Amino acid sequence: RWTYGEFFARVDRWSSALQALGVKRGDRVAYIAPNTHAQLESFYAVPQIGAVLVPLNYRLSADEFRYLIDHSGATVVCAASEYLDAVDSIRAALGGVRHFVALEHPREGWLDYESLVADGAPEVRRPSIDERDPITINYTSGTTSRPKGVVITHRNAWTNSVGILAHWALTP
Repeated sequence: RWTYGEFFARVDRWSSALQALGVKRGDRVAYIAPNTHAQLESFYAVPQIGAVLVPLNYRLSADEFRYLIDHSGATVVCAASEYLDAVDSIRAALGGVRHFVALEHPREGWLDYESLVADGAPEVRRPSIDERDPITINYTSGTTSRPKGVVITHRNAWTNSVGILAHWALTP
């Protein structure tokens, strides 16, 4: 359990850690994980440094992971422990990936997420982000061919939020 303040401090430290790894505006960061705190932290940490989050369906096969990681241009792959074997099996084919991060239970050849968060600087260098910049690339589950990537921009995300407020009649 964390307070919101503690949660956002972790988010900022993860953003700083990504920047220390060389992740910059426009770089893609792929995640293979179920709904965990690390996955939630990614939805804030990756976009605030101008990078693009690529959340992958963790129910896919290793070959499908390979295709999506390659297709998206991901330079960092973050994976929950139950997917490390799958990623290790395709690692040689992922020439564009510079860093592999184990979200828990790290092993040889993987960076440790919790150590990176703990060592991350508390201040984040936030680049200028245009509303047309991508925030995520979401992939469909292809039934007749390879999955298609759908690019969501910062403006798309904002507009969707405003739409929810209007259509659900949410109040304070």
